[in-house]
Amino acid sequence: MGYIRKNITLIIGIAIPVLMIIFVAVSIYLPGIFIEPKSNFLYISSNDGYNSTYKYTIQNKKLTRSELPITKNSPRVLKEVKIYIHDIATNKSKEISFGEAQELNLNSNLVSPDGFKIVHGGRSDGFFPFFIWSETDYSTFYVQGRSISKKLNLILTSLSYDNFRFIGWIE
Repeated sequence: MGYIRKNITLIIGIAIPVLMIIFVAVSIYLPGIFIEPKSNFLYISSNDGYNSTYKYTIQNKKLTRSELPITKNSPRVLKEVKIYIHDIATNKSKEISFGEAQELNLNSNLVSPDGFKIVHGGRSDGFFPFFIWSETDYSTFYVQGRSISKKLNLILTSLSYDNFRFIGWIE
């Protein structure tokens, strides 16, 4: 007990920075523990990006597709893209048919009803102040919002920059 009374200023001087670090860490990581995205979403993926037979849109909360015309200036391989539904709770995607996708009620807003959006990942290298560069990682996607970000395990048919197209949030 005499040691604590004798060195109280030293103990307080060490305790304040440690408590500040703990407070900052808790305020950063605690919200991510309790906040979870809840909205599932629909997306398409293709080996050749957006070059497909159809254009997919949402009208009256339903998925529709219209056939794209082929011209000499825009040749493409005619094929359908794959449609996936992503279950956000299990972080897994499942391929579905266009008919199954048409039965879903969809919201085409980029931000989900619970406040999240889908974003590309990023890469960086180097250390400050030398050799710093960063770029977008087109093969990695995250659901981001409300002070958290979680990596998505999507099924992508290629690693090109245009292999993913968000369609809508499932209501």
